[in-house]
Amino acid sequence: MFIIVFVLVFSSFAPYFYSLLRETRINRLEQFLIKQQKNPNLYLCYLMANNRTTEAEALLEKLLAKHKNPTRKALYTAMYAVHQKNTAAIRNVLTDLPAGQFRSYYEAVVCVWEGNLEEASRLTATLSKPWMRDIVLSEIELSKGNRHEAIAYARQAWLACRGLQRYVSYKTYERDLPEALTGS
Repeated sequence: MFIIVFVLVFSSFAPYFYSLLRETRINRLEQFLIKQQKNPNLYLCYLMANNRTTEAEALLEKLLAKHKNPTRKALYTAMYAVHQKNTAAIRNVLTDLPAGQFRSYYEAVVCVWEGNLEEASRLTATLSKPWMRDIVLSEIELSKGNRHEAIAYARQAWLACRGLQRYVSYKTYERDLPEALTGS
């Protein structure tokens, strides 16, 4: 009986987690995210990736009002601020993010956008996730005017991503650096 229940539960959740964490096909990821309208945590990513700013702002406000945890609020705010390229908003929430990968990533992005490339490079060296490192390196190269190197890093970042992050990076590069996606 336990095995049957386990198999039933696993088979109902496995496709959800596969799409969220491992899927690489953009069309499948998009279908998955469209179906997540009742899950604001995921649907926010779909709205931002598709540049639906008004809807994304309204949903962000709902999420910020719903959650009391300052770390979670800071993460939502930082995600949206990166989408809007709002360095001041990211700086305001950096102290609420726990020390680690995401904080270093957001700090490095802010440093790049503010022109502090040496500090961004130092922070990039601390990132262990290849996609994070390559995204920041791509931004650094773009700010230096090295478009070809930026494209190479962006392509590496996109290929290293899986699941939700792959969709978001695909849509971002589709809009900002389409050459990184050619031949894919």
